[in-house]
Amino acid sequence: MFKNLLSKIFGKVVEVRNKNFDEKQEITKCRIPVISVGNLSVGGTGKTPFVAMLTKYLQSRKKTPGIIGKGYKRQSKGDIVVCDGKNILVDAETGGDEMVLLANALNVPVMAVEEKWKGALEIQDKFDIDCIIVDDGFQHRQLSRDLDIVLIDKETLDNPELMPKGRLREPLSSLSRADIVCLAGNIPFDEKIKPFVDETTIVIRVKPLQTNPYEIRNKQILKLHEVKNVQKGVIAFAGIAKPLRFFDMIASSGYNLIEKISYDDHHNYKNSDLEKIKEICDKNRCFNLATTEKDAAKLLKYKEFFELHNINCYVYPISLQITEGKENFFKAVNNLFKKGKSYEKS
Repeated sequence: MFKNLLSKIFGKVVEVRNKNFDEKQEITKCRIPVISVGNLSVGGTGKTPFVAMLTKYLQSRKKTPGIIGKGYKRQSKGDIVVCDGKNILVDAETGGDEMVLLANALNVPVMAVEEKWKGALEIQDKFDIDCIIVDDGFQHRQLSRDLDIVLIDKETLDNPELMPKGRLREPLSSLSRADIVCLAGNIPFDEKIKPFVDETTIVIRVKPLQTNPYEIRNKQILKLHEVKNVQKGVIAFAGIAKPLRFFDMIASSGYNLIEKISYDDHHNYKNSDLEKIKEICDKNRCFNLATTEKDAAKLLKYKEFFELHNINCYVYPISLQITEGKENFFKAVNNLFKKGKSYEKS
């Protein structure tokens, strides 16, 4: 009952805030296109893999995006340049695990920022970029976006209640602001979503793909015979919003999971964590670890630990593939760069 009341109060605050932006509140515009990748709920819906997929597409079109994001759980304040496009300048504790992950995978300018509208202005002035991608930007309405992408997953639809009763930061009706609605996996496009999506909204569907694992110490991609050897037994661990998804993916890929270790999302690894993992390795006489790219961003400083104790830490990247709506999606992205479009900072 108490959560119901809090959810109603939260919903009213969100409603008033959105109405202010719809009607009168000043919005900051950039000189270059801004693309937001966001969601309606707390927890993982695949925003970071989507940002990586979008960035790689733009790079294939000879564009240079810059990425900004909050850098959740980072132990720093202010705006931080995580990557200048060539070099990673900070660790995950300073820049945030997701920002370092993107920097490591993409080699584009990446910044962890306090306020996204200020960060957008800063990154466009600091770097020679063609557009800005905002990681988790749907609720940050003070920054004008040229393309608003919203990801929806099964958990969002299973419990479409506002916080704290449910996971929603905004009601499903806020989908009406989205230019592109992205359905993650096999969730239905049904009456829960359709009332808030009109004929101008592009609807796409994505599915996760496990790409080639690599060794954290040297980023060497495993060869087929090496993968088969590792499949005989691994200890999997993850500090992400939904670790069970990762464990299920590893198991379904033919790996014998000796043990599974879950940490909180954005977990900052300490020496004590590594010692505990080593104890589990010793107990099981298994020295092959499997983890996510997000965790790997925070484990780079422990490469010597793994080497000293002959522990192989394998990283399993996740990418996304658009299975429906690909043509319309890429057309909308490409339209942002048509000659004659004008952008101005207010």
